[in-house]
Amino acid sequence: MIIHLHFHGRTTGVTRSIESIIPALNKYSDAAVFGYGINSLPISLKKLLKAIKSDENKTIIHTHRINEILFALLLRCLGGKFKLVFTRHAESKPANFTYFLMKKADSIVTLSKTMSDNLNLPNTLIPHGINTDLFSTKKNKTFSKLIQKNIIGVVGRIRPAKGQLIVVKAAAESLKSNPKWGLSFIGRIDDLKYADMIYSFAKDEGISKQIRFLPETNHIEDFYSTCDIIVIASQSEGFSLVCLEAMACGLTTIATENVGIHSDVIRHGENGFLFPANDITALKNILEKIILKETSLNPEMIRQTIVDNWSIEKSAERLFHLYSIL
Repeated sequence: MIIHLHFHGRTTGVTRSIESIIPALNKYSDAAVFGYGINSLPISLKKLLKAIKSDENKTIIHTHRINEILFALLLRCLGGKFKLVFTRHAESKPANFTYFLMKKADSIVTLSKTMSDNLNLPNTLIPHGINTDLFSTKKNKTFSKLIQKNIIGVVGRIRPAKGQLIVVKAAAESLKSNPKWGLSFIGRIDDLKYADMIYSFAKDEGISKQIRFLPETNHIEDFYSTCDIIVIASQSEGFSLVCLEAMACGLTTIATENVGIHSDVIRHGENGFLFPANDITALKNILEKIILKETSLNPEMIRQTIVDNWSIEKSAERLFHLYSIL
């Protein structure tokens, strides 16, 4: 029995990764989720307690957050018999307490080579995968709420670390010169002052009618279907599902280099583009070349990168192998 814990009230990249992996793991073993804030195969507390008290079959409890690993350790103190797995979702150095808890796990999973190399604990590198049937090259231009024919999309919570202001500054001249292009942000506004800065800049530049802010959605694939370009300007990422999702949709993806898995997935100029974090000029130059059609990438080749190497099926296979040897 494989049980992933999810103790978080809002949809995040972690949520989406668990929702994808559970059905894929069910091809190998019974898999379910205990917790809240997620639409996936649920297991009740009664069934969870029964599973961890059974001597008949091995139970895996897979945690992703500190509150989840604390809950798992409580179950162990109460006599629960299971193997504990913890996935580290951040590139930053763990706090001392986090480090202490991580050492209690039977196995630690990391998501990127950088994360794996920098974590001073034994770990297994197993990147997330995505559902390549859900994220496809279909098009639906109605979701963006913009009248422009061509859309630059930015996915993520509106806050400085995600770099949305960098994107609008880099795109401003291209938008002014190309009125058929628009810029659409999707995600919860975490920092209202920052969102106001973005809109004020757009208004001052005369491009406010080419920009839209859209709320979070549980169907992000519909947003991708409206876009032509996806820009990921994050200063740091634990992983970056957006990169995989956008590329699986065949979209030209421009992402910060050496952040999350961006440089692991993207070969600059071949299946996407990379630029240094906070480098407005570098991003501006890439956008101009794409919009002016001075450079272009093959959508099928972009998508094939993900199908071949970053699918949810490959991730599930690697995870189940880890579970089986614990």
